[in-house]
Amino acid sequence: MSRRLPPLNTLWVFLAASRLLSFTKAADELCITRSAVSRQIKNLEDYFGFQLFERHKVGLELTEQGIIYANAISTIFADLKIATNELHHGTQELKLSLGISATFNSTWLMSRLCDLEQRHPELSLSFFTNIYDTGNESVDFSGDQMDAAIRLGKGKWADCHSDKLIDIYVQPVCSPSLLDEHFQQSDVTSLAHFNWLHYGHLSDLWHQWLAGTDAPDLQTIKRNIVFDNVSVATQAAVDGLGIIPMYRPLADPLIKEGKLVVAHDYMMRKKESYYFVCSESYQNDSAVCVFRDWIVDAAQKAQHKWNQDVLDKTPSEA
Repeated sequence: MSRRLPPLNTLWVFLAASRLLSFTKAADELCITRSAVSRQIKNLEDYFGFQLFERHKVGLELTEQGIIYANAISTIFADLKIATNELHHGTQELKLSLGISATFNSTWLMSRLCDLEQRHPELSLSFFTNIYDTGNESVDFSGDQMDAAIRLGKGKWADCHSDKLIDIYVQPVCSPSLLDEHFQQSDVTSLAHFNWLHYGHLSDLWHQWLAGTDAPDLQTIKRNIVFDNVSVATQAAVDGLGIIPMYRPLADPLIKEGKLVVAHDYMMRKKESYYFVCSESYQNDSAVCVFRDWIVDAAQKAQHKWNQDVLDKTPSEA
């Protein structure tokens, strides 16, 4: 009598860990805890009776058996996904043109696109990039540039269907090289001793954040430096030019990498959130449905994990 196969979810976790060679990165991609990934891998190794990974201080390495198994089941999973998608959507390639801000694309969506491709190889994406992210942008699907969009707003756009993705908070961050051991993250007035960096299209962001602190009229005694490009402003902060209020969790990859640190404990909840938006007349389109279902699920899992890891441990008032 043949042995029962390992659970599909366990194999999916193994594939992510084998591709990323990191339990932590696999956990982030799958929106589960690192201990859950480690437990699933341990169960799989116990099932076989040998190790699939060599654990090193600086990371993971697949064993010879691990390489063979990863190659074999990745092919099987690919065939399974193709067969499922062909049965569900037919053999036709699905194409979607997505309007999206450069910030959201580079800091949140891009790291998750491998998961989308694995789950939906039939979906082909093209991006129409919006450099701004003020929360006031209109959405126009009357032309042929966009099928759908990801927008910062309150979920109400004329003649549009929208699904909430993630909430946004504002928090000042800076390079760790800018702060010494005597810096007090709980003292808002200490921020006045550094340059303040601003986004030209979000000139009021500092004022909005300060309004929730006990020093709403605080001004820097150094310089106010304004940038018309989010990427340049972010790099200036990474390079140690000054402190900048950034959207979280979009800033989190740079914080996890140690390139930025929190300059004050208080996080301000923005009135706007990120939404998936499409025309009401287009909401049942096959490509729209595939992408919407995937990104809403990914966003809900990511939001839940971020709330547990960050929000629940952060003071709600300055």
